[in-house]
Amino acid sequence: METLNIKLDLEIITHDQVTEHPYVNISINGFPQFGKVCEQDTLVDIDIEVEDNKEYFLTVEFQNKDPKTDVVLDSDKNPIKDKRVNIRSVQFDDIEISYFDLLPENTFVYEPTDPMGVQATGFEATKLAWNGKTTLRFTTPIYIWLLENL
Repeated sequence: METLNIKLDLEIITHDQVTEHPYVNISINGFPQFGKVCEQDTLVDIDIEVEDNKEYFLTVEFQNKDPKTDVVLDSDKNPIKDKRVNIRSVQFDDIEISYFDLLPENTFVYEPTDPMGVQATGFEATKLAWNGKTTLRFTTPIYIWLLENL
């Protein structure tokens, strides 16, 4: 077993007219690590114990967007009232992950739960604009995975 430090830099975007900020839940293999309403940009710092030769799933979920009350568009379909979460960066033991280099395609995936959301991979998976989850799949030992994916 080894301790792996994971840092996620989250950009929280909430227009003034939205009354409730985004609720973010972060888990590893389904086990909650962080869960709260984020009123401002947030750096989440997590330490987990990992075993060698295992697959792990880091999941960031955005859960409380109501398309009826949290989204208002102007006549040109631009949001004038909205909320969302962007994952600005993910670091493993202070090594930043490049979303553009991750292969295969299913390594970093956004899966919406709202019908208006669109599944995305790579850099586009960093944008949680609708209720849904972004999952980063990685294996251990982490340094081997990093060498293969950076």
